[in-house]
Amino acid sequence: MNPLYQKCLAIVIIGLFLTQCGKKKSSQAYVQEGIKYSNQGHYDKAKESFLKAVEEDPKNLAGHYGLGGIHNLEKQYIAAEKAFKSTIQLDPTHYNAWYSLGFTYELMGKTKDAEISYTKYHRLKKKMDSIMNKEKH
Repeated sequence: MNPLYQKCLAIVIIGLFLTQCGKKKSSQAYVQEGIKYSNQGHYDKAKESFLKAVEEDPKNLAGHYGLGGIHNLEKQYIAAEKAFKSTIQLDPTHYNAWYSLGFTYELMGKTKDAEISYTKYHRLKKKMDSIMNKEKH
């Protein structure tokens, strides 16, 4: 085999290898990883994964929502509030985020804000259930 051809082939193979090594996971893959870690009780690792998901895609709803849950577990209620509000800002119809925000407010002792969030949750959930029931029939 021609030595020049061998060198070119080696460079191509090394290049392919290096590009594969440098590939990041997708934002959604980080969310799935975070969920897996959460289910296993590895909340520090879950938090890292959710942070990476949001870093990779700042509009990743599940990443923000997952972070909110982890922050609540860590009793970092202001951070949880911010994460759930980010979720809601990206999707105002995310009824689970409204519920979780209400729960966070409850933990913070903000009863009035909790009631507002729970009311919004119930209204959105009722609307979604109605839509889903219509689709079934």
